[in-house]
Amino acid sequence: MNRLLSAMRWEVLIQFRQNIFYAAIFVAVLWSAVLFQIPDAGIVPVLVSVLFLDLSIFGFFFMAALYYLEKGDRVLEGLVVTPLRVVEYLTAKIATLTALSVVVGAVVTLAVYGVSINWGWYVLAVVGMSVPISLLGFVLAARYNGINEFLVPGVFFLVVMQLPLLGYLGIWDNPLLYLIPSQPGMILLKAAFTGAALWEIGYALLYLVALVLVGWRWAEQTFVRVIARQVGNG
Repeated sequence: MNRLLSAMRWEVLIQFRQNIFYAAIFVAVLWSAVLFQIPDAGIVPVLVSVLFLDLSIFGFFFMAALYYLEKGDRVLEGLVVTPLRVVEYLTAKIATLTALSVVVGAVVTLAVYGVSINWGWYVLAVVGMSVPISLLGFVLAARYNGINEFLVPGVFFLVVMQLPLLGYLGIWDNPLLYLIPSQPGMILLKAAFTGAALWEIGYALLYLVALVLVGWRWAEQTFVRVIARQVGNG
């Protein structure tokens, strides 16, 4: 536990030094200013769409950026010989990024909509979006040498993750959307604002647990097989 808390404090310091916190503040202020111009009658679908898009991008790209930063600074070479376990390394990163996503989304929501949402479902929605997408960002980043190589496959996967938004807006309502890993987050985000069917919430929670377990295992294996091998060959 002490190692994990130390790792989280270190992550907060790194993200502060790399201006990630300032970027989060900028995003919150920008979206608040833009959405504030929308009439109250039409704010919910727009706000949910913005939160869904922003939460998807936030963890995915920042996770990759932090990985490449540490790779460039040769932090990973030192990490493999420290007592810090892989699960603690990943938990520290994902916990801090998810917490930041919760705050950014909450600030925007409070600024343009107020407090009248189900905040429990909102937090679960952020977790449902941030954790799997951050794990995917790490797995993909570890397979490429730099951000330029990462961008093309990264954008492809990110576009796929946005497809549930089409179902929410009624543009493309297809059962196949329930297979996309970001669909649980979309359902829980909808539940936070307008409610959702009980079966949808049950599906979202079960699918979310499965995604986190599989994603975490995948990320751990990626660290061991890819990063440790690269460090050993270096």
